[in-house]
Amino acid sequence: MPPLESPARRPPQRIAAGRTVVEFTWDGDRWRHSVTVADRLVADSVEGGVDTAADPRWPASPVLVEVSLAGPADRPALLAVGLAGRSHFAASVAGAAEPDTLLFEIACRLHEPPIWLGSTYRTGPDPADIVRIPAPALDGTLPATLRWTYTIGPRGLLAMESLPRPTPGGGGR
Repeated sequence: MPPLESPARRPPQRIAAGRTVVEFTWDGDRWRHSVTVADRLVADSVEGGVDTAADPRWPASPVLVEVSLAGPADRPALLAVGLAGRSHFAASVAGAAEPDTLLFEIACRLHEPPIWLGSTYRTGPDPADIVRIPAPALDGTLPATLRWTYTIGPRGLLAMESLPRPTPGGGGR
């Protein structure tokens, strides 16, 4: 059996949908990711707390500690899992139906009500260039699994129609 690879030496993982590329890179204790369209950075995941007073059980973006490539060569997907506190995350990233666009599907299994739950991206150089995509509201029943889906591509970062649109600057829960 080959030895397990040291987390510090995990090579980047990436897939493309035409001109749009997501690349996951290992950063300390988790994977972070950035998305480029035609070699221009359009979204960079924000890791850690939503703000300085945040509870680490509710990070700005899903904590992903394992990422792997799956699927056939002509339709690859990146699959990821991770955890924060008692919450477990699962994610998939694959090409969307729209050309040059990636589809992000995220789920979180919860055992307590979240302070904030969703995905957060830096979309420009200004500190205010933050977009947050909130998970749907918890209906009060626990444990529960919440899911949120969005795309990133030439039209930017867009939440799927069934969920609230991303709110620039945040407005967390």
